[in-house]
Amino acid sequence: MKSVMRAIEIAKEKQWLNIWVETDSSLMVHAFNSNILVPWHIRNRWNNGLVIIRSMNCVVTHIFRESNQVADSLANYGLISNFFEFWEEVPGFASESFARNKIGLPNFRFSSF
Repeated sequence: MKSVMRAIEIAKEKQWLNIWVETDSSLMVHAFNSNILVPWHIRNRWNNGLVIIRSMNCVVTHIFRESNQVADSLANYGLISNFFEFWEEVPGFASESFARNKIGLPNFRFSSF
């Protein structure tokens, strides 16, 4: 939730009026499309974010993480990063996934037992 709220705040700072939030969290999509209560410690920021997106053309949709490996790579990087980063171009660690997505190659997740 915090990362989506931060993305909305950045969009406002950059005066982007048309944004599309794709998330692999169906709970996040549900939170945007209904009036569920979010945890109290982020409720004020959440409500502020809702006010911001009402002034934008904002779409929030669900996507399976296998369908967007770039987002999955960025999310995994965010888990190990200790600070905020913003890139104007695709960062090196996500470039292979970006190239695969761009030409429409499928991505699969495998786990070994």
